[in-house]
Amino acid sequence: MFTPEAKISPVYRKALGMGERPTALTNLFTGRPARGIVNRAMAELGPLSDLAPPFPTAGTMLGPLRSAAEAAGRDDFSPLWAGQSFPLARPTQAAALTRMLAGAEI
Repeated sequence: MFTPEAKISPVYRKALGMGERPTALTNLFTGRPARGIVNRAMAELGPLSDLAPPFPTAGTMLGPLRSAAEAAGRDDFSPLWAGQSFPLARPTQAAALTRMLAGAEI
């Protein structure tokens, strides 16, 4: 996700660069649990909520709020998928990352 070649939104890229934000399991964006960076929706509704529509409709329900927030440069209602250790990741080119993962470069 930290490669310049990754096709992610500017608000997602910005959230990934702010490593001090916590992550939590949430069902708000898909209707199923997945780990993401805590944002306004997760903070206000609770990350795992009975209010979340079932899969696959959950994302559709937040769509208008997400679009408006992202247009304003905010990630309040965006799914920001990230593991617990995302702050340890560093920006790198996709080719260099591929070589490192393949063991050719350490």
